[in-house]
Amino acid sequence: MITQARAAKFRDALAAAPAERLHPKAQKAMRDGMRSQLAEIEEQLAEYDALRTGKAVSFKMDSITGIGEALVKARIIRKLTHKALAERMNLAEQQIQLYEATRYAGVSIEHLKAAADALNLRVNEVFTLEKEWATQQRLATTL
Repeated sequence: MITQARAAKFRDALAAAPAERLHPKAQKAMRDGMRSQLAEIEEQLAEYDALRTGKAVSFKMDSITGIGEALVKARIIRKLTHKALAERMNLAEQQIQLYEATRYAGVSIEHLKAAADALNLRVNEVFTLEKEWATQQRLATTL
């Protein structure tokens, strides 16, 4: 897995001696940045592991734009390869890879629905009108 390899590289780089010609503050900043990136990668690995082992079977998205991420997670939970999902949807494997690489950005609603159906992913819709926007609209109409 690529992410595991990236994590290993960051761990190795952190263990290595810092570049001597760098100012100590620059060395610290470099190490802090690497630690931050390593923590992010490790968080992604933990999430992937939870999805693959079935520890996570539902997830909440805060925006409709999260549907792409939800579809990727559902495929991982279902333990389907790109090829297997493509076969279920009568698409080429490369098309699924492209969809996932862009987190389904720009994909038609019909294809999003087809992917959700192929993954047996059910969405519980809750649409909320944010209070701040509603307040602004009331103020705008009274002016």
